[in-house]
Amino acid sequence: MAELELLKSADARLLGLVDLLDDEDLGRATPCTGWDVRAMLSHTLQTMALFSATLDGGRGPTEAEVFGGDDVLDGDAKGAARRIVDRSHAAWGAVSDWDAPVTIVLGTVPAAQAIAVITYSTLLHSWDLAVAIGEKVEFSEEEAQLAEAVGSQLVPMMRPKGRFGPEVQAATGATPTERVVAFSGRHPL
Repeated sequence: MAELELLKSADARLLGLVDLLDDEDLGRATPCTGWDVRAMLSHTLQTMALFSATLDGGRGPTEAEVFGGDDVLDGDAKGAARRIVDRSHAAWGAVSDWDAPVTIVLGTVPAAQAIAVITYSTLLHSWDLAVAIGEKVEFSEEEAQLAEAVGSQLVPMMRPKGRFGPEVQAATGATPTERVVAFSGRHPL
């Protein structure tokens, strides 16, 4: 399924950025108001773990833990990220019916929609991480299409809960990545 390949691509980007981190980077500010790199990365990984637990029946965080920003890196950001991404890939790789219902924080949706949501989350937070550590991220055409489709449904639903800021006006000629992050309330660079 193409969505599984998009998830793996987004995860590979995230892991590549995590590999660049040193201990000082974990305290850097991110575009996510109130969260430093440690809290934002913990949230990103907790979100993956929650989706994985839904699929594989294993232990996962609560919604409060996902959005709490508590440190789950255990002093090893790279190791934690790899473990959680590996579990995610195993859980999503075991899905055989992409129309099967999956219950996520947004309710019960088909597996194909659930994987699109976690991919969107990973794409967006990879951009956040890149900005925090001075790296540049551009989504592929397919990633940007997925992010625009998911974001157009997810972001308006989550804004009232304070999960996304107000839409930022993207500049004329903005790249697809810049449009995606602006819609989510982030200021494109």
